[in-house]
Amino acid sequence: MEFKIYTFFFDNGQGEILSINVDKDTTIEELINKYFVRKGKGNLIVNNIENTYFTYNTYRLEYKKNNKKVSSFFIFQTNQILVNRLEYNKTFKDFEIIELIKDNVYTSVYKAKIKNCPIEFVAVKKIKKDKLKEDIKDNLCVSEITEEDFKKEINKFNRELEVMQKCYCENSVQIYDYFDTEKEFIIIMELCDNNLFKELAKTKNGFSVNQIRGILKQLNKAFKLMNSKDIAHRDIKLNNILVKYINGKKTKVLLSDFGVSNQLSSMTGKYTTHAGTQIIMAPEILSGEEYNNKCDLWSLGVNIYQLYTKRPPYSGQYDNLILKEINKLGHKVLDDIKDDELKDLLSKLLVRDPKKRMSWEEYFKHDFFKKIITRPESTRQQ
Repeated sequence: MEFKIYTFFFDNGQGEILSINVDKDTTIEELINKYFVRKGKGNLIVNNIENTYFTYNTYRLEYKKNNKKVSSFFIFQTNQILVNRLEYNKTFKDFEIIELIKDNVYTSVYKAKIKNCPIEFVAVKKIKKDKLKEDIKDNLCVSEITEEDFKKEINKFNRELEVMQKCYCENSVQIYDYFDTEKEFIIIMELCDNNLFKELAKTKNGFSVNQIRGILKQLNKAFKLMNSKDIAHRDIKLNNILVKYINGKKTKVLLSDFGVSNQLSSMTGKYTTHAGTQIIMAPEILSGEEYNNKCDLWSLGVNIYQLYTKRPPYSGQYDNLILKEINKLGHKVLDDIKDDELKDLLSKLLVRDPKKRMSWEEYFKHDFFKKIITRPESTRQQ
């Protein structure tokens, strides 16, 4: 009978290395639980303890409910696992703000560095409580809101962030940590290099069909996660689809702000992004009707159309004007789409009646995604 012992070295990057021996049938989750037991955390099912995460061979090591056996997962003789922890003073004394990335009525986003942190740079999102408080009052139709009621709203937001922190996949922006100060919510997130809106602006005539297929296949991992949690993003737009580079080349796209946008707009009754976001909103939202997560399928259709044509399918300064364009133009806007499969996909996404709009299950199974992505193309030429 074969009995093999594997030795793993947990390195916290600060001169402390802890070795743990396990047999070949140990799962990755069991292995990391053993690490926490050795660190004095007790026999805990690991879930974001002290903002700790692990990397192996430069890749993030997912361990929650990870039933892979160490004998099949680890392939190198030196099984070194890096222990990464975000440790900082939450009064911002340990933060070095590098530059402002984005600023609007509710939020400011900064590129920042945290002292003695294994992650070189992070994004720090600050959400202004005073603005939220005013809009919550408007949403509740009251002249004043008590501190107790406001605290309840803040607690709801914190619970939502906790959920979103657990809903992580390789194509969603990771939330490392969050906390609130007297005046702001603070969210510490994965830093990305760009967004698809700016990437699109660099092109002459928009992205090619092959490029769009590649982008969507990556984003579908995040969409499937959202769908499994019955989450509606409600603000899918090119600015919220971020891009990461490695060695100066685009490597992957990541969906940002799902859950955060959802909770903020629930609290305030408003969309929390800059003017112009109405062009991606589903007709049922614009007209004040009830809606579900199919609203994101409409927004996705608008984004796909923009990636191909460099303009939105429907436009207007106010909600009613956009609705008039939708009702007037319908699918005539698809005449500019030359690829049959892309055109068919958009014809099922940009459907005015959400009951007749394709479902997420139908979207994931659409023929557009069955074609194999060939070599990288340049942007579409016309």
